[in-house]
Amino acid sequence: MPREQAATRISAYVYGNIITFATLVPLTGDDLTHGHAALLVLGVAASTYAAHVFADRVGHHVRGPEPVPGGLAHGLRDALPILSSAIVPALLLLAGGAGWITARTAVTASEIYLLVRMSLVGLLVERLHPTERAPGWTLVSGVLLAAAAAVVSLIKVALGH
Repeated sequence: MPREQAATRISAYVYGNIITFATLVPLTGDDLTHGHAALLVLGVAASTYAAHVFADRVGHHVRGPEPVPGGLAHGLRDALPILSSAIVPALLLLAGGAGWITARTAVTASEIYLLVRMSLVGLLVERLHPTERAPGWTLVSGVLLAAAAAVVSLIKVALGH
């Protein structure tokens, strides 16, 4: 995969996880009833996906007059990590809303899932762009990135709610 495309996908992966995490943080048990929380998470991911693809297309036109390589389909595919970040949390929230697990467990498991996804970014970057880094540093950098992403999410929640 070309470096620019890998960077675009990693960016969408990180952004999707941060936005989904920020959507989860203020949820309460009452939000899970009738699937409201799951729909909220999926709706935020879908609208973020659409906005990201649109903004990326506009940004490409600023870079130059040449057509976007692969066209719209390429941009839609590269932004898919934004959507994928919401699938497991939405399923967990549906399970919480159905009473299969407690609401608190559903929200907490969703947040943990996203923190784990964010902590794996270091491994994804290394896989796409191998370097001479020590293997332990890759894991540490992923955990630090997850912590930073969680802080960004919490700031978004604090300022947006």
